Amino acid sequence: MQLATTPAPPGARDRILDAAEQLVSAQGASNLTLDAVAQSAGVSKGGLLYHYPSKDALLVAMLERYCDQIDARCELARAGLAQDDGAGHLKSMVIGMLRSSAVRAEVGTALLAAAANNPSLLDPIRQRYAETVARLAAHPCSFPRAAIVTLAVDGLMMGEVWRLTPFTPEQREQIVSELLRLVDEAFDGSARTPYRETSA
Repeated sequence: MQLATTPAPPGARDRILDAAEQLVSAQGASNLTLDAVAQSAGVSKGGLLYHYPSKDALLVAMLERYCDQIDARCELARAGLAQDDGAGHLKSMVIGMLRSSAVRAEVGTALLAAAANNPSLLDPIRQRYAETVARLAAHPCSFPRAAIVTLAVDGLMMGEVWRLTPFTPEQREQIVSELLRLVDEAFDGSARTPYRETSA
């Protein structure tokens, strides 16, 4: 018998995604089932299937919301910066991803769940990463320094998602300040050399 699908109540999309993130965070990606998500979100199975007809569809929506949240924080940070160049873009990443309002611990669980269920779902994230690297490579800057900043930002975020990092708030702020200083170094006039691939 095919389960009837009807729209869930208004606001159900966010409740469903919140419930999915919380389940992955508390119990692991293997426990992310549509039945468990529907029960946790307080919606019918049909209501969940109306919005997310499969587990992969739910995971994609989790990833999209994760990316949208990151983009929104970076855009807000960019609006507050005087710089509108490569340095400003990279600083907005540092500020938006690390210094803005605390990110919910569950926000990165979309990545964990997708990687555990179907690694190919991470392709949009890989594409975003490739675009970031290409943007850095196109700017006249110290590419290694700029790349190290992006790696540090991602490493700190993922460490916090997995609850691995032991940094105090004061230590964390020192790290963020140092990353911003490295951005200035990377885009300093004396270090502005375009990235060039070298043969081995």
